[in-house]
Amino acid sequence: MTDPGRRARLRRHLAGGSISLLGTLLLGIPVFDIWDDATNLSWTVLVTVGENVLFLFLAGVLVWGGIWLVRTDWSVDHIATVARRTVLATAAFGGLIGWAMFLQLQVMGTLKPFVLALDGVLVGAVTSFGISVVSTRAETFEREIDELELLYHVAGNLETTTEREAAYETVGDTLRHVLDGTPFRVVVDGTVVVEHDIQGVITSTRPDERVAIGGRGRIELWSGSVDHPDSLTVELIGTHLDKTIQRIDRETRLREERDILEFVNRTLRHDLLGDLSLLEARLRMLDRNVTFDDETHANHLDVSLDRVDEMHAFIRTMRTYMESVLNEEHALETVPLRPVLDEQLDALRDAHPDASITRETIPAVAVEADDLLGHVFANLFRNAIEHNDAPTPTVVITAERLADVVRVRVADNGPGIPDERREFIFEQGSHGTESQGSGFGLYLVKDAVENYGGEVRVRDNEPRGTVFELVLPVASD
Repeated sequence: MTDPGRRARLRRHLAGGSISLLGTLLLGIPVFDIWDDATNLSWTVLVTVGENVLFLFLAGVLVWGGIWLVRTDWSVDHIATVARRTVLATAAFGGLIGWAMFLQLQVMGTLKPFVLALDGVLVGAVTSFGISVVSTRAETFEREIDELELLYHVAGNLETTTEREAAYETVGDTLRHVLDGTPFRVVVDGTVVVEHDIQGVITSTRPDERVAIGGRGRIELWSGSVDHPDSLTVELIGTHLDKTIQRIDRETRLREERDILEFVNRTLRHDLLGDLSLLEARLRMLDRNVTFDDETHANHLDVSLDRVDEMHAFIRTMRTYMESVLNEEHALETVPLRPVLDEQLDALRDAHPDASITRETIPAVAVEADDLLGHVFANLFRNAIEHNDAPTPTVVITAERLADVVRVRVADNGPGIPDERREFIFEQGSHGTESQGSGFGLYLVKDAVENYGGEVRVRDNEPRGTVFELVLPVASD
């Protein structure tokens, strides 16, 4: 078997040698002309060499080119391609001239050097045209590749940009590179954010082309020489800029909302909760030390204390919820399900001793959750009692494990929820016409459960009432 390295070296030497051999053969043409001029025309050597010096040089280039191909670090396939094309082009060129010489000799019995020279010029012109077309197409392809790479880098830079001004600067630099001197400007939300070389054209002419930046602006071009590939590139840049602005605006709104949430959270934790604690302490002092002659006054005090307790519970719920939202590194924990349910059911029984509250067997599982899980069940239980119009409000809690989830059902015998309202009850601020609540409870239920990777469903109970069904992922063992 032939050694691959030896075979490659052989191909390299054959390819380069064919070019040098071709150059040597063609070198014979000017050498013969020099000898003929000096012998038959009695020209001086200096004159005839001067006539043929260019052709001697060109033939020498081919001889040297073959040697250079052998010594270059190009691949053997590339060297063979160059040699093959050169030999074939020479053979084709020589064949055309030979055909013209053959016809002249057969028809007229003599040669017309002037016509042959012009035929050579024609063949050279066509060859030059073909080479120019191929090289131009190659340059166009390379330019398109460069623009694709440029768009890739621009898209990456815009993706990491956090401010509009930086996005505008990136787009401006890119357009200057792509448009190569074409006057342009970028208008966003009615404001010029980037402009380039528009003095003298903006006041005298309208833009030759406008490229939309979504629905927020445009890129204006003041030159009709922008070709089709560049126009497509500008359109893609406009699309990237539109998406980048949308993302930056969205992130800015989120940061502002986060700042507001942090402010509200601090207010709840320090100011409002502190004032409520002070108010509760004063009310309980009155309850212990003051005897009211009018029972109505005592009832007012009891109602006030109850409302303070409810506000305490609501603020604690809001505080826990906002802390989970604000904490970017908030991680779920393994929370045993049964103790959380029992704790909330005991509180429900204490608050509503006249209600019928039943907990059936609960599987001994833990779920992926956080401190809000107790508030989730508390809201569902309280909702089942407080919105119940039955003589004896009844709540039944069941649970079953299904593969890697546990399904908890909270069923009541209340008036039920009409079908047209079910898609709205989990929206923030939504509550019934007779409800005095904030409309936050069911919103918290759905948001928290979905953050756990679970789901909340609403069904009709039989013969009347509503069933809230929670599907929660079971924590891994």
